Amino acid sequence: MTFLPRSRSELSQLLLLAALSLAAPLLLPTDPPAESLKPIAFDQERYDKAARKHPHVALIGNSMLNTRLDKPLLNDLAQPNSLAYIAEGGTRSTVWYFKFKNFAVPLSPPPQLVFLFYRDYDFTAPWLHLEGERLDTARTFMKPEDEPLLEFSRNLGGVTPPTVLDAYLPDETTRKLRSRLNDLAIDTAAFGRGHTGDTELQAQLNNLFDFQNLRSDVFDAGATANDILPTDSKLFTVDPAKNLLEKFNTLAKAHHIRLVFYRVKRRPNEHNEVLQDPELRAYTAAFRTWAESQGHLLLDESEDPRLTLSMYHDGDHLGKAAMADYTHLFFQRVQAILPLPPTPPQTTP
Repeated sequence: MTFLPRSRSELSQLLLLAALSLAAPLLLPTDPPAESLKPIAFDQERYDKAARKHPHVALIGNSMLNTRLDKPLLNDLAQPNSLAYIAEGGTRSTVWYFKFKNFAVPLSPPPQLVFLFYRDYDFTAPWLHLEGERLDTARTFMKPEDEPLLEFSRNLGGVTPPTVLDAYLPDETTRKLRSRLNDLAIDTAAFGRGHTGDTELQAQLNNLFDFQNLRSDVFDAGATANDILPTDSKLFTVDPAKNLLEKFNTLAKAHHIRLVFYRVKRRPNEHNEVLQDPELRAYTAAFRTWAESQGHLLLDESEDPRLTLSMYHDGDHLGKAAMADYTHLFFQRVQAILPLPPTPPQTTP
């Protein structure tokens, strides 16, 4: 067994950082600075990109959009409709509201149709994915006036405050600590591996934990957080004290925008079916009734037999090879509601 040499200075830095992490709770104030004091980092470049398209349609979501739609293909199919994609992996309904409010509504003119890609109970769990790095991502879609709404959503879910290390250690310091701990993990993994070097061992570990080698129940594309919600979050409601659905509705109506709540098909079983308990079916039915009563739509692809297990890659994500086929299916499902009639495909005589 051979370890690649680590310099004495590297070892000293690791020990110092590790000691600091253990001592920090004793040395630093018990109440870290409020996260709300962090500056907003609004992504103006992303907004400008959407604005240049003058979109008739905006599509908002996370990886449930990004791993399904072949965007250049859909752009061609939907012509003369112009499309804007406002999607970021890992985001959930609170951030989707920020995307809607700050990236779609301000466009001149606003899009006539906005798709919101979601899974099951996303809209009645607005606190999901509002911590750590995901909180930093959320801030790129926010304006300063959105801080109270962010805190509202986080408080609903009892989101824990940042750790002392997160609050007080500079970002560069925490990155170095993570790097040193990664090196230590590599050395630990080297036991019993003979003369395998760092690069080769890291490659082996990366391959071991690659998406395609993980069971869907291990790497679930963020599905578990949705599936283990408290019971009252699985009861459909538009109570503004519990979620943001009425805010979506009010803002959409004020700007003459039609919303399409687009429920994607979760990873099916070997029979290409997604099992749904009566609770979820009742929730979706109530959601649809409310959406239609407000002039919006809920489209649900969950029981589409054309979406087969072979199209999925990891968890609820589709594989790249399936994206073109999926995009054609999606277009067939939505073409009748697009603001402008799509141009018929050219036929060769």
